[in-house]
Amino acid sequence: MTELPGNTENTDHQDHPHKADDGGTSGKRQRQGSGGRRAHWARGVAGVATGVVLLGGAGSMVAWSIVAVPGGAAIQLPVPTAAVPPGEFSAVCAAPPRLLDGEVDGVDPNFSPVSETAESSIGAMVLSDLGGALPGSSLSPLAGGESLVTIAGDTAESGDSAAPEVSNEDGLTNRTAGVVRGQQIEGPTVLRAQAVGGQQATAGASLTYAATDGDLRGLASANCQSPGSDFWVLGASTTVGSTAVLNLHNPSLTPATVNLDLHGADGPIEAPGGQGILLPPGESQSIVLAGFAANQEQLAVRVLSDGGSITGVIQQSVLRGLTPGGVELIQPGAAASSTQFVSGIQVQDQDTAQAIQEQDGYASASPSLQVVVPGGTDAVLDIRLYGPDGEVELPGGGVVTAVAGGIASIPLDSLPAGNYAAAISSDVLVAAAAKVSRGSEPEEPVDLAVAPSTGRLGSEHVAVLPENVDSSFVFSAPSGRSEVQLTPVAGDGTLGEAKVFSIAGGTAVSVPSADLGDGVVSVLIAATGDPAYGAQVQSLDGDTPGISITPIAPGSAGQQSVAVNLGY
Repeated sequence: MTELPGNTENTDHQDHPHKADDGGTSGKRQRQGSGGRRAHWARGVAGVATGVVLLGGAGSMVAWSIVAVPGGAAIQLPVPTAAVPPGEFSAVCAAPPRLLDGEVDGVDPNFSPVSETAESSIGAMVLSDLGGALPGSSLSPLAGGESLVTIAGDTAESGDSAAPEVSNEDGLTNRTAGVVRGQQIEGPTVLRAQAVGGQQATAGASLTYAATDGDLRGLASANCQSPGSDFWVLGASTTVGSTAVLNLHNPSLTPATVNLDLHGADGPIEAPGGQGILLPPGESQSIVLAGFAANQEQLAVRVLSDGGSITGVIQQSVLRGLTPGGVELIQPGAAASSTQFVSGIQVQDQDTAQAIQEQDGYASASPSLQVVVPGGTDAVLDIRLYGPDGEVELPGGGVVTAVAGGIASIPLDSLPAGNYAAAISSDVLVAAAAKVSRGSEPEEPVDLAVAPSTGRLGSEHVAVLPENVDSSFVFSAPSGRSEVQLTPVAGDGTLGEAKVFSIAGGTAVSVPSADLGDGVVSVLIAATGDPAYGAQVQSLDGDTPGISITPIAPGSAGQQSVAVNLGY
């Protein structure tokens, strides 16, 4: 693993081509002068002819293109899409949390052993096709080398084989699953699964860390992420006693150039060393965020990549004097948009929480909703909070003005104990997350958790249940009514009977994983009806106040077609 300190100097800096002040992308318009109009017209006719050929091959239209013709007229031609064969599913599991050791401004950040009780493991699940054929799949180190475990051998490709039986004598499908439990790892790991039956594999994995002693005492969990080129990570802190380390991973075969945009409570933070970071294929880099943005109570990071697609997670830990204040693996949330939804916000009972927060230096242990405004215009936020009994009123009616480029923090400490979901509407693009804490009593360690925003639930989402950890799902629908189907998967890969839960609009419904039966190791999730959202809330038993929140991972189905640009 290659590690990069927070004070890395910027070399060969180039602005990211996709970066814009409003958090989106911008295009360029080309103009043709009057000179050479006949040649231009001839090339336009050739472009039209080429477009006709491409249209015949693609067979589906998604947009319209304007082509100039003589006399200043214009012909609108639909822009075709081309079918894309299903690719390999891949998801990167972050390395287990490690204790930062040595000087932050050194050449490289050093890490030391965490504790005597710390345990880290990966759980994974890969779903078969209807006939029971598992896609070729494995867990392997990011840096390459021998696989840690093979879930299923390479998918057989034979055009002569008979079509598999997709249902048994009872009329049920023959679907099964390949399951991995308790796989020990030392560094970043990749779950890979081949396409099967003309479809991208349905698969998922998660890393779970738990410790009952040491400075990194607590519970941390994170889904293994599919690579991307633009994502937000919110909920970090770099104040005294808080350590935030951004771990970047490149599972692709292409080098990546990474640019970081940082935002604090008061606005954007200039970090020249966070631009033009080179991340070679199969390698990782650790960046101490205090080297770029010190003493920030709230910190949001936008990660943009040129070249290879990458993943990123922030290892966040807190130490108040000699008392551990929690550990979490903060993963990216939904893309910036005018609407955000955060599920799985667990609020502790007010008496215990207040006694903890009244201690000197514990103000940050109070629950809050954090919203970053990446553009140059202030945002007017309309925030609605849903609990098990319906909408809960926020102080001020839930209308908040957020400063452009900054992070708005909305306190949630007035809420009764329970699980909640938040819906945020804005007149400009925003990204969001919620931050909560859990403790037992004053002068004792507490743990922290960050709930990223989530996307709408669809079909065949995979949620892996961690070992030796209590787990429950929190589902919510902002309006209308939704139905969420949970199909339990046993340790031997057998799919159990699906259970359906009705979600009324404006409520948050909790479903303990224990209600799905004994021996369940993972769950297939599907939703129908009005938009629904969900998260998984995990906690430790006993005196250790561990808590961690992971969003329901996106479904495995990838993009089935791409737009074809016509040019000359």
